[in-house]
Amino acid sequence: MLEVPAGAVRLPSGRRRRVGAFRLDQRPVTNAEYARYVKETGAPRPAWLHRPGFGEPEQPVVGVSLAEAQAFAKWAGKRLPTEREWLRAARGADDRTYPWGEPQADASRAHFGRQSTGAPAPVENLSDRRAGAAPFGHLEIVGNVWEWCQGAVLRGGFWGSDDVRIDVRLVEKPDRRSGGIGFRCAL
Repeated sequence: MLEVPAGAVRLPSGRRRRVGAFRLDQRPVTNAEYARYVKETGAPRPAWLHRPGFGEPEQPVVGVSLAEAQAFAKWAGKRLPTEREWLRAARGADDRTYPWGEPQADASRAHFGRQSTGAPAPVENLSDRRAGAAPFGHLEIVGNVWEWCQGAVLRGGFWGSDDVRIDVRLVEKPDRRSGGIGFRCAL
């Protein structure tokens, strides 16, 4: 987990709001981490773990609902980030388009769109894309998988997105499961 200092962030409405200091996982939760949770708690395994191309231990876990992501976070002694926190981690204090600044998104910065493999990239490969790190060091906060935030908001785009700007967001039904939806935890 990496520290995100307190500070202001621009919300989708354009207003600026203050966010207190918090910690956020450097990368999304992996299949290996989720499998340990399943083994220890008896929680059901996400169906996507059985699909070719999605079940490798170091890939982000996908196909989890909001409640399942929250249950994992609670088990890990953490929680899901609020949308404001996710934005603060992704944007920092600047009004930037991408976590790394203004240069266009490409394969050196994020796993997305036409250059993707049609599935999430293993998180061990994220170090190859450090050029895409967010201001406080978070990796692939855009691209690879949509990330659940509290309130059934998804942030960041995913491996199939054409656009992975910070301001891209979805509001989904809490029971939504997809091969493009994962999460990271906050504390």
